[in-house]
Amino acid sequence: MLDPAETEGPASRPASCFLSRIELRRGEAASMAPWRKRLFIATSSITADTAEHFSLARDRTVIMGSHIEV
Repeated sequence: MLDPAETEGPASRPASCFLSRIELRRGEAASMAPWRKRLFIATSSITADTAEHFSLARDRTVIMGSHIEV
């Protein structure tokens, strides 16, 4: 049986997790009907928290995000 210290190296530091998050904002462009735009933004905001879903440690999780206008 293989020893993890030999195959993976010493576990001197805990692993960090990097997540991405996209926030949708209502823009002025007429890209879709107003009611559809509101519905699309509302449904995107009720998604589950990814870090919580995967039981990631908050102090070792980095979340990077961006804003998109629809």
